[in-house]
Amino acid sequence: MTDFDSLLRWPLDTDGWQRTLLVGTLLVATLPLAIPGVFLAGYAVRLLRTGPDDPALPTFAGLRSLAGTGLRAAGIVVAYHLPAAALLAVGTAGVASAFHQWRTLLLLRPGSIVGAFDLASLTGAVGVALLGTALLPVCGYVATVAVTAYADADDVTAAFAIGRLRDRVCTVATLRAWLLASLVVVASGVCAALLGGVSATVPGVGPLLTAAVRFYGGLVAVGVWNETRPADDVTVGGAGTDASSTSADPV
Repeated sequence: MTDFDSLLRWPLDTDGWQRTLLVGTLLVATLPLAIPGVFLAGYAVRLLRTGPDDPALPTFAGLRSLAGTGLRAAGIVVAYHLPAAALLAVGTAGVASAFHQWRTLLLLRPGSIVGAFDLASLTGAVGVALLGTALLPVCGYVATVAVTAYADADDVTAAFAIGRLRDRVCTVATLRAWLLASLVVVASGVCAALLGGVSATVPGVGPLLTAAVRFYGGLVAVGVWNETRPADDVTVGGAGTDASSTSADPV
């Protein structure tokens, strides 16, 4: 297994990393737009099909193929986040409805502040919203495993093969790999925020520097995930592809 220091440096040890970092930085800087997000999702799948031992990072070439891959990956992520999103939506709507009802009754009966408040409904709505919030990281974990399955097999149906995904998800090694990769993402986000704050006095530099750190952190996070997650043949009893399998998607 590659040591962690090497994983932190591996994007800089590849050929042509400067151009890839520049394009990725510009895409991250424009992430509020949907199209850059699709391209980044497609690039993430290409990264999942590479490893720290590859001589070069995948490129952003073949925009049509990249966009198609990104749309499929984004669809997988959205699908696996629907349970948490639905609970959050229901809980938030319930909280808003409870407060709206309280304000309406308060206008009708100003002297009964406590009596006009439906505490049971509010408590239930808050509980549902909190449950949805708690499920978000779980959905993120499962979605990561599902997108990886799609990247390995180059087949969207692999992302929804529940039995095989269950074998992958319910392993300590896979969870550990996801936690390590998530830690890298969080650390890069903190560093990006700090650097962005320091460079905020220089117009235009802060957002670009923040985007560059976030993109580089994403590269390292995928490298950590690829290197530390168990291979498919380990998690599903020999059936499947290796973690570093390739596909027809151009890189």
